[in-house]
Amino acid sequence: MPQTAVPDDARRRSAARRPRVVASAAGAVGLALALLVGSSAAPPASALGRLPSCDLGDVPTVPRGYDDWSVTLVDRLLRVEADYVPPDLVRSSEAGIGGGGRIRAVAADDTRAMARAAAAAGAPIAIWSGYRSYREQVGLFTMYTRQNGFDSAITYSQRPGHSEHQLGLGVDFMSAGGGSPLPGDWGRTPAGAWMRENSWRYGWVNSYPRGKGGTRWNDRTCFRYEPWHYRYLGREVAAKVHESGLTIREYLWRNHTMLDGSGRAATPSAPAPTPTATPTTGASPSTSAGTTTTTGTTPPTPDPDAATPTDARAAQEVDRDGGLPVPVVVAGGAGVVAVGVGVALALRRRAARAPDR
Repeated sequence: MPQTAVPDDARRRSAARRPRVVASAAGAVGLALALLVGSSAAPPASALGRLPSCDLGDVPTVPRGYDDWSVTLVDRLLRVEADYVPPDLVRSSEAGIGGGGRIRAVAADDTRAMARAAAAAGAPIAIWSGYRSYREQVGLFTMYTRQNGFDSAITYSQRPGHSEHQLGLGVDFMSAGGGSPLPGDWGRTPAGAWMRENSWRYGWVNSYPRGKGGTRWNDRTCFRYEPWHYRYLGREVAAKVHESGLTIREYLWRNHTMLDGSGRAATPSAPAPTPTATPTTGASPSTSAGTTTTTGTTPPTPDPDAATPTDARAAQEVDRDGGLPVPVVVAGGAGVVAVGVGVALALRRRAARAPDR
């Protein structure tokens, strides 16, 4: 079939239209992708959804490498594996503080400085309980459950894998020479009051403060008040947490905890074999499954006479308080992408078939 000649000016107008068609299609795809990734893509390290409720879960936390020590979050929902054993554990005496047990070497210098400052202020401190292995936490939580029942135990003791003690960064402090910090309110002692006001300057923050109105149960931490329990975050992160007015759980969730599109923590690579600080050879714990080393002093059962959450059902939801479930949002975003791509292809095919005129 003979072709009809097309004027040169018509060809130029048609050629000028095609880039705009392709650009429009690309814009549709770009918009679809933007709708898909939304807030989960920027900033790159941000949690999806609101702070989880206090329902129980068993989600591997992210990040959880040994080098991520300052921003690794464990709570009623998020955990580390049973074989998570920090490679740079040192005895408390090597960190310049009395008591017993071990902590990570990355916390040693600041702990030494904090202990000296507290002593100089007339409020000397010591370690009551430091690092605990997964197996040790199994025994402790089992004991509390048998004594007071699961619903009570879960309000003052974390399940294995969910404890900051396993990170080598959670410590129960006490007054030097004063014995157990559990009876009464240690926060009202000279040592406890000094820690509450000054610990953040040395990288330590209280993990479980009182709840709203001074209650012993705190909905923001999903845990009972423990004035003796502190977590080492490093001076930089601790200062940010202190300035924010948030709890450790709230701050890390908002700024560092990373989850995938299903609402669960993504599975990263295995923990790095060497942390930022050089491990101390003689202080590395055994990773043998058959070896359990008890360190420090096992704390006695706290007073369970406080409000206990009525809902201890296992749940994996990240956002139960409103909004679409994350899988629904992601599925909707994927549909938008598919529509955008389909529109782009259809526009390009139409442009290719359309006669020049």
